[in-house]
Amino acid sequence: MMKSKSRSRLKSIINCSTDVFRQQNRLLGVALLLASITVASAAEPVKFSDALYKKFQHPRCLQCHQFNSRAHNGRAYNSHRSRYLCDNCHTSRITGLPRGEWMAPHERMDWTGLSPRETCLIAKRNMGTGDVDSKLVEHLLHDARVHWALENGMTPNGKFPSVPGGHEEWARDVEAWVEGGMLCE
Repeated sequence: MMKSKSRSRLKSIINCSTDVFRQQNRLLGVALLLASITVASAAEPVKFSDALYKKFQHPRCLQCHQFNSRAHNGRAYNSHRSRYLCDNCHTSRITGLPRGEWMAPHERMDWTGLSPRETCLIAKRNMGTGDVDSKLVEHLLHDARVHWALENGMTPNGKFPSVPGGHEEWARDVEAWVEGGMLCE
């Protein structure tokens, strides 16, 4: 009788241990699955269309990037005379930029209404020669005019809406895009 009770108790302990082991394995399996999903999504490169396109199409960016565009009635064709005279009105006191820093982009930098891929390619293509990716990153993260558009937006006619998220979110998005290989998708 004693042996039978002991066996029954031993069986019960083994069954209980087996159940605990199975439950731990299930939890471990779920944890591994979640970790693999996280790693897989982290491995997906950040594309221009995901991270930056909407910001490139923001009116704050387009106001300057359309400046010399006849096709989009840029300011050079309706209210301003020359992209070389910008800081006569856009003074350091208003923009916070040093004299000579304020100048609208060339008309080939107007990406109004282009697809994400076209916008990305035009931005890269117009960075000149040499290490184009480095030049673009330098412009996007360190150019005082870009910083102005993201944070300040002050003009002689008052403050214009700046790009949502400001410089901090912009820098995070640019860095993620760069880390993802600067894909123009």
